Amino acid sequence: MANGQSYAINIEHILSNVFRCERFGFGGVVNSDFIRRQPFTAVLSGIAFIYATAGEEKQLEIEKFIEEFSFYSKMSIDDLLSFDTSEKELNGTTMDIGYENGEKAIKDMIEKFRNLCK
Repeated sequence: MANGQSYAINIEHILSNVFRCERFGFGGVVNSDFIRRQPFTAVLSGIAFIYATAGEEKQLEIEKFIEEFSFYSKMSIDDLLSFDTSEKELNGTTMDIGYENGEKAIKDMIEKFRNLCK
């Protein structure tokens, strides 16, 4: 399985640029440990900050991102990375993440988040 911490660190660096802060900034959200447990929450905080002052086109991009990735709102990075394929049974329910595997899902989310933050 891929290293979840390295993905969390990537998100941490993006968030530190968004909030112009160091690690542990924004009430501890800009912290790879928090991000690893709650990546969608962390990413959402960053794009919410951008949304507040963005133009209409950027706001629409942010809304599209939220719609695309809100499915993962209750998943940690490790949860996502545990998907070796697009489907996995969790608590008796088959879940489909919509990607070839969890690593592709988290990479896509990070790349799209990075682009929104430019």
